[in-house]
Amino acid sequence: MYAGGLIVFYVAAVAAFHPALGDEDALASGLFLGVMLAPTVGALLAYFFGPGVIQMGRPSRWILAGFAPTLVVFLATVLASATGLVDLHPDKLLAVAVALVPLSLYGSIFGLGEEIGWRGFMWPLLRGRYTFLKSSAITFVVWWAYHAPLVMLGWYGFGWGLPAFTVGLVGLVLFAGVVTDRSRSVWPSTVAHGSWNAFVASYFSTNGEIHDGLFSGSRVLLGEFGWLATGSMFLLGIVATWWHFRQPENRRPTR
Repeated sequence: MYAGGLIVFYVAAVAAFHPALGDEDALASGLFLGVMLAPTVGALLAYFFGPGVIQMGRPSRWILAGFAPTLVVFLATVLASATGLVDLHPDKLLAVAVALVPLSLYGSIFGLGEEIGWRGFMWPLLRGRYTFLKSSAITFVVWWAYHAPLVMLGWYGFGWGLPAFTVGLVGLVLFAGVVTDRSRSVWPSTVAHGSWNAFVASYFSTNGEIHDGLFSGSRVLLGEFGWLATGSMFLLGIVATWWHFRQPENRRPTR
């Protein structure tokens, strides 16, 4: 029920808006909402018409951990600017700092459309049956398959950025799994998702074509398809997973 609802709604959104191939502004249209709501639609169908359970959890201090991916990417990009790999525009620092929390929360509204399905439904289901690493591997495959068609059709990012995006996605799946296990809620991963979309994918960077951002330089390095962000996210996911294993909890999430 979950997979069927997700796929049907996803395909319906693409069919309804059918942007031109290679149109990088496609996700600014209704396609954006349709695609981001697909996991939640699947989860709700499984909840109302099947045995599915959605675990939202309660907000806690773990929400602060949701800002970690964006902050780690920021620090990595600042270090890269010190070596001359990219350019930092200090005059934009204050604006970005002021907007960090409000724009992250705004982005989280849209991120929740995915996170209810991923971390609210699918992750607890998997963790009730499998280990952390096996659950992460399955989540990665599903999440990658969800994004890859949009990338390859040129509607999300750019095709040759897919390898870097894949590396970053590994880290994001691991990190989101850790904070979801620890918080027993979808809220930290929702903030991470919203903050990433609001800043890493937008205000942090520009290649001269996308946005007048805090950093400028090569598209190979900047943005959510750039190696600075994806490499940083991968390392954060590895470190978070190592810590998670080193600091075991007495409880395990169950379905």
